[in-house]
Amino acid sequence: TSTHADRLAAIRSVEATDGVVVDPHTADAIKVAHDLRAGIQGPIIVTETALPVKFAATIVEALGREPERPAAFEGIENLPRHVTDIPADAELLKTVIQQRLAALRG
Repeated sequence: TSTHADRLAAIRSVEATDGVVVDPHTADAIKVAHDLRAGIQGPIIVTETALPVKFAATIVEALGREPERPAAFEGIENLPRHVTDIPADAELLKTVIQQRLAALRG
């Protein structure tokens, strides 16, 4: 398990040792991987699950500064938003995804 305090500590530790800022979910995985390391032979691989900028408030809490924003995300707040509300129905979600993909393909 990983608590919020563990998460913040992992973000700080990775940044201090590796010079990399990780998102909170990845920090949780790193913390758990460290806990499991004693009982596992061989490497443990943790993959990044999100960009730190998506969780800027947590990064600020951990490091005292905003995370870097990739150039592709500059001004993203000003772009149009597209939202489709649907009920919690897996089959309907599959249909919506298929329809959107078909529309993209033309």
